[in-house]
Amino acid sequence: MKKIKFIHVGLGSYSFQRLEILKKNKNFQLVGIVDKDRKLLKKLNKKEKKIFFRSISQAKKKVDAEACFIYVSANQHAKLVIESLKNDLNTFCVKPLALNSVDFKKIIKIKKKKKLILVQGQNNQWNDASLEMKKIINDKKLFGKFNLGYCIIWGRQVLLSKNARVDTKTDGSFFHSMACHQLGQLVACLGLPKSVYCKSSPGGLKSIGYNKTSRTGSGNIIFDYGNGKYFNYVGNRTGHGNPKGFAARWSGEWMFGGSKGDLRRLGGRITFFSDGMIKKDTYLQDVDDFQKLDDARQYENFYDALKLKKNYIEKQSLDTWILMEACNISSREKKIVNINSLRKFLGLNK
Repeated sequence: MKKIKFIHVGLGSYSFQRLEILKKNKNFQLVGIVDKDRKLLKKLNKKEKKIFFRSISQAKKKVDAEACFIYVSANQHAKLVIESLKNDLNTFCVKPLALNSVDFKKIIKIKKKKKLILVQGQNNQWNDASLEMKKIINDKKLFGKFNLGYCIIWGRQVLLSKNARVDTKTDGSFFHSMACHQLGQLVACLGLPKSVYCKSSPGGLKSIGYNKTSRTGSGNIIFDYGNGKYFNYVGNRTGHGNPKGFAARWSGEWMFGGSKGDLRRLGGRITFFSDGMIKKDTYLQDVDDFQKLDDARQYENFYDALKLKKNYIEKQSLDTWILMEACNISSREKKIVNINSLRKFLGLNK
């Protein structure tokens, strides 16, 4: 099948890793690289330097491309996603697509007008453990109907580096960065809830880079799925040390109670209980170093959406952004947020 020609935006360390993954993917062909900083040209080979541009619009004028991958600082995402869509490019942007509802509405309006595919990339839901959790929860014969559940997560994230400064200054950054990893998994398993009620502690440990900006360090949430079915989430980004690496606690500790059985997950270990006994107890691949496995699998799903019209990845990722923002709104405005009303407001009516 024909390769998808793409433009890659960003040459920071994380972005450059994603570029290397994409270059190895047989379904994609690099035709343009974008970054404002010409000093980063030294990372590229001779051939790649010839397709280096200062903007998406400049690149699109010179090369034939069908898609765009965006990996830069979060406060630049909305502007670049809009530029990409306006240039008729199917767009894959690392989380979050936008930091607020105003920018997200603009993005959705352009996306719908252009009839392009838009995906928010996020980690931790494409590894073996996350996929197995989703498979069991959606197996009605094995798990039955969802009744209740919870997720607890703490993450080691010290915000003292230059690249992390946007998180210390942006209200609600906890939900648009760390919590996204767990909320994406929740949406994959259960879809969107009926409503959200969220509280967030102010936090502010200066020794690890936090200030008094709200909703940057934690979240306590009740997701109401209707008919007395609830899911609870407690997340904390505190700066704990972790000998197993930066992301080793990002997956979370999970419990799902079903009408036929219960699932418990801790990292890569998944245990399924039914009829008073353990039916499954297995260790699977969890978050790998730098989330390379997760991203490689996301790219395959993005390709399927473009070429095979299997577009569940777009719905799942946009629903995840809605859930992230619902948490922010609920915490900020101290109210229960109705998800259908929020979808309508954002221009994503069913």
